[in-house]
Amino acid sequence: MNKKQLNQLLVINLLTMTTFNMAHPVTPKLINELQFPSYMFGVFFALMAVANYVMSPIWGSLSDQKGRKRFLMIGVIGYGLSQVGFGLSTTLFPILIFRLLGGTFSICYITSALAYLTDLTEPKERMKYLSYHTATLSLGTSIGGLLGGYLGETHYEYTFIVQGLFCFVLLGIFAICLKEIQPIMHKGDKLTVYLDHLKPKKTMFDLKSSIGIMILVMTFITITTTAYNSTINYYVESVLNMPSTVNGLVMAIGGMIALIMNVGVGPYLGKKCDEYKIIKSTTFIAGILLVLASVVSSPVLSLVFIIGFIASSALVVPIQQSIVSKIAKENYGEVMGVQGSAKALGMVIGSLGSGFIFSLGSKLPFFFAGLFALLAYLILKKLPR
Repeated sequence: MNKKQLNQLLVINLLTMTTFNMAHPVTPKLINELQFPSYMFGVFFALMAVANYVMSPIWGSLSDQKGRKRFLMIGVIGYGLSQVGFGLSTTLFPILIFRLLGGTFSICYITSALAYLTDLTEPKERMKYLSYHTATLSLGTSIGGLLGGYLGETHYEYTFIVQGLFCFVLLGIFAICLKEIQPIMHKGDKLTVYLDHLKPKKTMFDLKSSIGIMILVMTFITITTTAYNSTINYYVESVLNMPSTVNGLVMAIGGMIALIMNVGVGPYLGKKCDEYKIIKSTTFIAGILLVLASVVSSPVLSLVFIIGFIASSALVVPIQQSIVSKIAKENYGEVMGVQGSAKALGMVIGSLGSGFIFSLGSKLPFFFAGLFALLAYLILKKLPR
């Protein structure tokens, strides 16, 4: 295990996640200023998720064969350009195209980064570093949300332009700092592209196998987190009538809570408790708390329950990834890609579902999200050891 390379990857992921999360606080402002209907916040998220679903295993299988570094670089520069196009467009059709491109390139980076981390870690240390990896996402979400909300308070376009410039800076950092560790294909080797996810197989959701259960759990948990995340920003902007700086602050607080859980609580529990027990209990707690937050009338109680949801749900993803990485014996890039597609499917359902039911009740998306976490818990009870 190369700790120097791992630490470099974690710092790079922090910088990348900061950049990738800058636009979230100002996207509701874009929707409102361009006078799009409220459900478009779900549609925008869903389009990225569709691209994630299609491209995640493809990028993963390509990085298995051609190496991780080049796909990390392709992902970050492609995402930067697509975000500039998204932020500067004023009509719906090009915005939808740039959303698809954004999803295509963001998942290229995300899948390759997870596979890179898996390459660098031994199974016994993997949960710890996956927790750290998730912590960089949490901290990046906090910093990016604050920065993006501040930059776009008067003109949301500024956030997208700076986001694009930061991606070019990251490209240079990747080129200088990252080392290729995955064997490159030899001349004459045949390049294969993974497309099996486009032909759904019953075995992928076989509740008698551990991998099938964990893929389905990833889908349901992602529905939960996506429904919450895609709704909270629009709720703050449109229901509470708060500026983008407040949206950024909400993201920052949530990110800091998740950071504490992933850096402090997650690794501690990983040493003291069984992974299978942790994921079952945290998934159940997250679901119950979010359902309660959506039905109580007291704003203070709702806030307490939401904080509890953020804290408990932050532990689920790194544990799930650790379990999957141990089940998969080889082809980590491809496996992470399939997992990415399951996550993308959850993003589509979560974003579209929350977007369209928002008009029926501004708290309904949170209830919807909590129910899927409870469904994930029921499925986890079938998980064999």
